[in-house]
Amino acid sequence: MTQSCLLIADDLTGGADAGAQFAKKNLRTLLLSPQKNEKVYFQKYISQDVLVINTNSRDLSPEEAYRLISSLLTEYEERLFPILYKKIDSTLRGNIGYEIDAVLEKTNNHLCFVAPSYPEQNRTLIGGIMIVGEKPLALTEVARRTTSPIQESHVYKILQAQSNNRVGWIDLTHVASSSEGLKKAVEIEKSKGNRIIIFDAATRQDLKNIAEVGFSLEKKPLFVGSAGLAEEVAHYMNPENEKFLSRKIRPCQNIFIISGTASSVTHQQLKRIEEKGIPSFQLPLPLIVGDWSKTREERERFSEKIAHSLSRGICILKTPPEMVTPIESPDVPVHLKVTKILASLALGAIERSQIRPNDLALILTGGETAQHTINGLGPKEIQIEGELLEGIVIGRLIGGDWNGATIITKAGAFGKEDALEKVIEMLTQPKT
Repeated sequence: MTQSCLLIADDLTGGADAGAQFAKKNLRTLLLSPQKNEKVYFQKYISQDVLVINTNSRDLSPEEAYRLISSLLTEYEERLFPILYKKIDSTLRGNIGYEIDAVLEKTNNHLCFVAPSYPEQNRTLIGGIMIVGEKPLALTEVARRTTSPIQESHVYKILQAQSNNRVGWIDLTHVASSSEGLKKAVEIEKSKGNRIIIFDAATRQDLKNIAEVGFSLEKKPLFVGSAGLAEEVAHYMNPENEKFLSRKIRPCQNIFIISGTASSVTHQQLKRIEEKGIPSFQLPLPLIVGDWSKTREERERFSEKIAHSLSRGICILKTPPEMVTPIESPDVPVHLKVTKILASLALGAIERSQIRPNDLALILTGGETAQHTINGLGPKEIQIEGELLEGIVIGRLIGGDWNGATIITKAGAFGKEDALEKVIEMLTQPKT
């Protein structure tokens, strides 16, 4: 009998990406986005093999994030979801150490395995240093484009600064060795009193080795990682099933791409499909910097234009990349304000378009954009169905006026240049 897994993520696209690794193994996977301080009654979700909870806590203060996770787990029962997974960003954004501490404390877990590597996305941990592409994390675009810029590439130092628990590290030589060799390395770290153990990993096999050791223990550790490690945890939960999408892709007549990310990767992907003649609307500067109460008519005209285009097929709504670069302001960081405006305009266009839910596919890039858009549509739940491409997740809204609408999420920096082009082809010309 398959044991159930509780997966906690700090943003929506990350939770969807990790959840898709379980859905690919034919594990029923539901993504839930509760409101702040809303209680989650885990008994309600026992029909699911995997419950993904998006806490939307990446941009909170460390103290707020810790309290939120602690509150979330008030009703947690180990017998319902004995396998625990804390999804973290592979570029280490967010309150990683604080949230790990909260999970360990509320679940009385004795041990934590941390492996943020995602080799297929060129994110590897070697010598304790997080490498993104070919650069140490702190030197990358991703590290700069965040609310709190990342200035450290050594994962051990990051966690040591954020956690009250003792932190250990196992190097690549031991991770890539035999299963017994890695087990011994884990026992050595435990004997030192290290409750959190970081693992180097450069290949898919390295992640397999880490998951294998975790599942060999009498009490499984709290697994912490990106979608990379999640795939291996999913394998051990349901080893008999090969990867596959649990359903045929339903053709969608109306496809709305909503991009609220500063990532240059996504902007290159958008440029490629724009060159094929897909209508594209960029958020006008006056709507970003102007007085919200005085721009109503302009917002309505803009949404009407988008709605007209969407009702005819495919269209894009995007932000200028420089406007979603995190900038501090006295009240709300500018990039968070921009994503809220973007979602508001998108929702206005969807409502005006008079599209049927079953005909609509939303392609959402960037966690904040995805969260605000889905919140506006009403449902808090998404049944995750799998991946279209690596890091690009497909699911379906559950409940509300838009029940059954297709939702596709993509983290900003994920995917090759032709990724969005391929996704559109899959949705408009699905294979039978």
